[in-house]
Amino acid sequence: MSEKIFLGVDLGGTNTKIAVVSESGKVLQRSTIPTGAMRKAEEVIEDIAHEAVHLKENAGDEVRVEALGIGIPGLIDWKEGVGILLPNFPNKWKGVPIKRLLEEKTSLPVAVIKDVRAITLAEKRFGAGREVDSMVMVAIGTGIGGGVVLNGELYIGKDGSAGEFGHITVEPQGIKCGCGNRGCLEAYASGPAMVASALRALVQQNDTLIRDMVEGDLNKVTPRVIAEAASKGDEVAREIIIRAGLYIGQALSNICVVVNPEMIVIGGGVAQAGDLLFESIWRGLKNRLFMAPVDTIKFSPTLLGMDAGVIGTATWAKEQWMKGVIG
Repeated sequence: MSEKIFLGVDLGGTNTKIAVVSESGKVLQRSTIPTGAMRKAEEVIEDIAHEAVHLKENAGDEVRVEALGIGIPGLIDWKEGVGILLPNFPNKWKGVPIKRLLEEKTSLPVAVIKDVRAITLAEKRFGAGREVDSMVMVAIGTGIGGGVVLNGELYIGKDGSAGEFGHITVEPQGIKCGCGNRGCLEAYASGPAMVASALRALVQQNDTLIRDMVEGDLNKVTPRVIAEAASKGDEVAREIIIRAGLYIGQALSNICVVVNPEMIVIGGGVAQAGDLLFESIWRGLKNRLFMAPVDTIKFSPTLLGMDAGVIGTATWAKEQWMKGVIG
């Protein structure tokens, strides 16, 4: 096989995806294992390494895996490959040498990156952003994050935190965010924020299809339920999605005056709300952005689907390996 081959790992709170990926972004083999986030970090890493070695060996004698990349859903020291804070993992990852442990257990060079930055890189190289030199990707889910591409390269900043769009302030005296600030975008437009808006409407006895759809069980309210109700014309659900979209557009207007991107890519679970959300984001952007030509900005959903994480982490490993940063 003439192409270089890499392993990509997408660490999730419930499941972890591991794949053998070619340098052209093709997934050759894939595996999903339960993460067991309640366990010690070292135990989780041990399972990842075991499955990675299994995939590497199954790839065949003619295939040489050059390096492994792993995407982490939290704060990391990306240069040293050390965990700082993983919100969805109750046990401490602070100070855990993720990179070193994986290198020892797999005998491969390892590159560590934040998960949403990896998705941004994948979309730039092989997805929605293939034809542009500058791009912003926003992932809307349990939180809001993303990444920035400048001059054709992923820009992660000094400490790897470029792209924490969920913590742009949209309401200076607003709701307290989990980060400690007030008025962060994440507190108004993330999946949990949308659910909180729906719950308030239900408690206030507003007329909405959401109540019937969850059969009165407030624990069943999810962004997917809200999106489905909106698609059926429910005004409460539509207003929740529109409001979230307008806030995201407002935040994007701030990003655009700094970055001036050719393209904005929207992904994440909440993005499945579809056209209503996208139209609201675009309207929020146009309402706020006057110092850059809005109509020349390309607007796209993510294109790589569930493989984006493993493709992105494998690509990050490839690029760090080719630069001699790892290996």
